[in-house]
Amino acid sequence: MPSRPALLASLAGLLSGARGRVLWFCWLGWVFDFHDLILFSFSKRVIAAELQIEGGALAWIEGAGLFASAVGGYAFGRFADRHGRRRAMSTSILVYSLGALLTACASGPWTLLVARACAGLGVGGEWGIGHAVIAETFDGRDRDRAHGLLQAGSPLAMALAACTGLFLAPVVGWRIVFALSALPALLVFLARRAMPGLDRPPSVATELATAGGLTARPHRRASCVLFVILLLHMTGFWCVYAELPAALMRDLRATPGDAGAFQLVVNSAHLLADVAFGVLASKFGRGRVFVAFCVFAVVTQLLMALSWNVLAQDLVWFTAAAFATGLSAGTWSCFGAWFGMHYPPHLRATAAAFLYSTSRGAQLFAKPGSHALSEWFGSMQPALWVGAACAGLSALMVPFLPRVAVPKLSAAAATERSR
Repeated sequence: MPSRPALLASLAGLLSGARGRVLWFCWLGWVFDFHDLILFSFSKRVIAAELQIEGGALAWIEGAGLFASAVGGYAFGRFADRHGRRRAMSTSILVYSLGALLTACASGPWTLLVARACAGLGVGGEWGIGHAVIAETFDGRDRDRAHGLLQAGSPLAMALAACTGLFLAPVVGWRIVFALSALPALLVFLARRAMPGLDRPPSVATELATAGGLTARPHRRASCVLFVILLLHMTGFWCVYAELPAALMRDLRATPGDAGAFQLVVNSAHLLADVAFGVLASKFGRGRVFVAFCVFAVVTQLLMALSWNVLAQDLVWFTAAAFATGLSAGTWSCFGAWFGMHYPPHLRATAAAFLYSTSRGAQLFAKPGSHALSEWFGSMQPALWVGAACAGLSALMVPFLPRVAVPKLSAAAATERSR
């Protein structure tokens, strides 16, 4: 294991030069993408009250946005593999920014549904395209660390959403907050400088570049296993982590300020976990570290469920328990590297965006189910059992991934990226 100064220098090196500009652009796109998705979770109760939308209907609206992200994942993944990464990423940013603006203008349940569906379409492509770009820009141990840094945008996005949703929105109103969330559209003007050369699609025969390649014999097994693991992870996230703020305010009677502080603490654990995963994976191997993090998630979430009656009485202990289980969230940093490893360039963005977003789109049914469970039991304790089961099953699926050699950048690609 490298010394701490050497490790910090290595991580800083990833953020400098031409490669650093690519990583920064992908990171910013992902932060604002995920911020919009999570901001709605923080604001939905206020929005529902003003627009007179019942809780069950609101859960379906939120689920519809997640389902739309599956459609967007397929569409933008194909766009990226056929017409170039930069064009696809820029378009996805514009679409989810439009969705945020439409959310600010919503006047009822149907206009809100259209707005969240539009946001979901744009959100669907961002993650997969970004990780495909990282896989094609970084090599060796730098690749795992770069994927970890990119994924670390998630907890920062959640913390930003907590601050804007819980601190800013009560002052300026939720409509102003969502209108401001449309500002990432300005990132498009930086795309050409940040991602030069990434507006060209991978050179490959047309018949090999179809989406059907995901289920073709060379990739069928990887596609099935990665989709199952992602589906389990998505279900665990939207049943547990996305519901923690609501549980905090419902079960512990926490104030919005307490909920905001809670989110900052918990997402600091997510941030540490994402960065640490990339560093550990580059040393000990992705599969081993992924399983270890999953086992830790099982243990911490089971302990949290078993201690729920105690935790629900004390904000400090509740926050400490959520911080502990948040340290297992680094597993998300592994997926981008797995997609880069198992798919060739002409199929990589399609695979990453489509499988990731489809697993998120399946939460169209998980969100109403999670809402019903919480209402039935009067707490999120059942959701923690679901989260622990999802983490355990994810670990059991890892041995079924096919073994492949880690791809390396071509000499030409490496030269171009280092300019």
